[in-house]
Amino acid sequence: MIMGSDNERQVKALIHQVSGIPVDSIGLNDSVIVTLGLDSVEMIDLLMQLEAFGVTIPSAQIDAALTVRNIVELFAGASYPERGQPTL
Repeated sequence: MIMGSDNERQVKALIHQVSGIPVDSIGLNDSVIVTLGLDSVEMIDLLMQLEAFGVTIPSAQIDAALTVRNIVELFAGASYPERGQPTL
C-alpha cells in the first residue's frame, strides 16, 4: 500500500462498514460514487463515520470526482486525539 497504510486501511474499513464492499475490492483511485457506487444514504453514513474521526469533507467536494485517495489524504491530515480503529 502506498500512502500511510494505517490510514488507508482505516478508510477502506469505514467504506466496507457502510457499503459491504470487500476491503480488498476497494482501490485508492476508485471514485466513491461512480466506481464503488455508494448511494446517498451510504454517503451520509460514511460522512458521519468520518466526522467521528475528525474528518470533514466539504459538500462542494462530494461528487463523482471524490476518490478513496482523497479521503485517505483528508484522514491522514485530521488531528483527532482519540481516533480509534474501525473494525471489520
